[in-house]
Amino acid sequence: MQVNEIDKVVKKLNAIEQVFGIGGVILVIALAVVLILTWKYLVKRSELIAQEVSEQSLKKFQSNLDKDLVKFKTNHQKQVDAIHDTFQKFQRMTSVINYMMKGEKFTQHIKPDEEVRYLINFRHEFKDIYHQNRLLFPKQLCEKIDALIPTVDEFIETYNGGLFPEQTEEEMEFNAQNNDGYYIAGIWNIGAFEGTLTELEQISTEIENEFRKIYGTND
Repeated sequence: MQVNEIDKVVKKLNAIEQVFGIGGVILVIALAVVLILTWKYLVKRSELIAQEVSEQSLKKFQSNLDKDLVKFKTNHQKQVDAIHDTFQKFQRMTSVINYMMKGEKFTQHIKPDEEVRYLINFRHEFKDIYHQNRLLFPKQLCEKIDALIPTVDEFIETYNGGLFPEQTEEEMEFNAQNNDGYYIAGIWNIGAFEGTLTELEQISTEIENEFRKIYGTND
């Protein structure tokens, strides 16, 4: 407060004293003190309220952020689990096809009709788990899997269509003896599987790449 303003206040207090006496001066000073204290209280209170509101907003924001994070982690884990389970079924199915076409060293021979049953079973398992988790996969991956199933069905029909009728152990042994030790399971046209296998290999590679992208192992 400047000197001029102090002088004005003193003059006003003197005037009040002349009219109302010293009691009037004390009353005015008391009212002024009350007003100043009240103003300071209101300022402090408003600051506290603003701080509380800010803290509440921050807590609410943090709570919402935590909920979103938990939701993201849950959805991501569901997707990872779905990918793991679905890809296992996918690998089993394609492994049977590779075995049927190329065989596998140190593996006990399986009858052709049993191979077909194994493949059909794995095909159903793969298709079932894929449809259960379809919403968790990217659209591009779904399109590739949708294209794979009919190709597998075509392979099964072609392979099964060329098989000889089921043979006994004696008939299979006689078959092998008459073919230089090789068991002939059936007869198929030349190139019967060529287009189907090429398509299967291409789609399978694309599906595996998509799985790796989601799983984070595509480096």
